[in-house]
Amino acid sequence: MNLGTSAQNTWCVGCGNFSILGAIKAVLQSLAEEGLGLENVALVSGIGCHAKIVDYINVNSFYSIHGRVAPAAEAIKLAKPGMKVIGFAGDGDAYGEGIEHLIFAAKRNIDITMIIHNNRVYGLTTGQYTPTSPLGFKGRSTPFGTKEMPMNPLEVMLASGATFLGRGTSHGLELLKKLFREAITHKGFSLIDVLQVCVTFNN
Repeated sequence: MNLGTSAQNTWCVGCGNFSILGAIKAVLQSLAEEGLGLENVALVSGIGCHAKIVDYINVNSFYSIHGRVAPAAEAIKLAKPGMKVIGFAGDGDAYGEGIEHLIFAAKRNIDITMIIHNNRVYGLTTGQYTPTSPLGFKGRSTPFGTKEMPMNPLEVMLASGATFLGRGTSHGLELLKKLFREAITHKGFSLIDVLQVCVTFNN
């Protein structure tokens, strides 16, 4: 079974997104071999470098608008409860514009999986700070450094009632595969925060 597509990959060499792509493809392949029909899987992405991941995996997918991955994933799940719905969002996408949607998805324990590509920078728009950027981060929108402490999204999700939370890194492929599998097979809202590098704007 080939989960790849003919789409040309345009991520920067060394991007942490490659690990996330490799891990999710391996997990979907494994689940398919165990009987999960891939026609019953839907991927949702937002806006940002992460979003291209749906172009590179040969299953159902939907591009949402910025910050709206969670509600689009929820809508698919409500319309087709038998679907495994997996959302991919960036840290700016999810924890900036989309944080209220994540809070209520967790509060309602909607049976979707959210995988957050957390490189702590808006990479697609060339280096602005996000809610998880470290204190003092110097980017295009903060040339003298941010004055804010970064938020801890897992604390917010825990307080919101999320029933499965995990964190991995783009340099820990085996752990990512384990976390993704556990999150996808969990009944209820699950979120995996993947700490990764942006080799171009936050290396």
